[in-house]
Amino acid sequence: MTTALFPPAELADRVADDGWAVARRRLDADEIHSARTLIAAHFQAGHGVRLDGARVQPAAAHFVPGLAWLYAHPQVIDLARAALGTRDIVFTGHSDAHHGFTQGWHKDSGSLASGDPLSGYFGESAASLFRDAPEVVKVGIYLQDSTSVNCLRVDPGSHLRPDLKPVRPRQVLMDAGDLVVFDVRITHAGAMVPDPDSLESPDFAGSADTPDLDALRERISAFVTFGRDTQRTKAFARANMARQKGQMGLGEDTTVAVDHGHAALLASQGVRTWEEN
Repeated sequence: MTTALFPPAELADRVADDGWAVARRRLDADEIHSARTLIAAHFQAGHGVRLDGARVQPAAAHFVPGLAWLYAHPQVIDLARAALGTRDIVFTGHSDAHHGFTQGWHKDSGSLASGDPLSGYFGESAASLFRDAPEVVKVGIYLQDSTSVNCLRVDPGSHLRPDLKPVRPRQVLMDAGDLVVFDVRITHAGAMVPDPDSLESPDFAGSADTPDLDALRERISAFVTFGRDTQRTKAFARANMARQKGQMGLGEDTTVAVDHGHAALLASQGVRTWEEN
């Protein structure tokens, strides 16, 4: 269950160079089933928000009962530490659960357009942000086997440039229980509703699969973000938490009081939250 695509030191180098890496078979069958069941039940009960045809629960570690363990899973923590090259990591407050489709090409740095001068959540110039080693990484937890239709797509190396147009897009095919870690600055895309013209696009070019909308709608995944203990991570955390609160219709000054034990699970592994720094 602990097989990785790269050993820890090489994984950190791969994330620094390409912006992403995969760790294989990090969740077992019972954990996959439990996480899928909890997320599906949460959305079936009418919780979460609709976003671009998907159901999304921002701050899911806090708001999905019984799911806090997933976002503090030792394998998730170990992968984030390996990617950042340090044990001293900070939970940024970001944790999402997704059911269905996701955005087109974008960066999780919060940039909304090519050349965004504020670079989204970080509030600094693109010339300053898009260089150097990763400081904030996201771990994607995939809870079903992926295909060329519903898989994650990344543009390797794009974490070091502000442009949102992919240069050399690559499909990331994973099995249920695999984890992917990526620099939040990387340009990437998830499963999207295909329109007729999209079947000729690079996203589907060369694919032997016929897009199956039902399969896309059943796509369930979770994401959680950690960073080095730096000012840049704190800036990301503040702005990203404000975004999550806005998605839920909460004011920026609202305290997210619900926890379900997530902070304690992190603390037991020596991981702090950004509010404590």
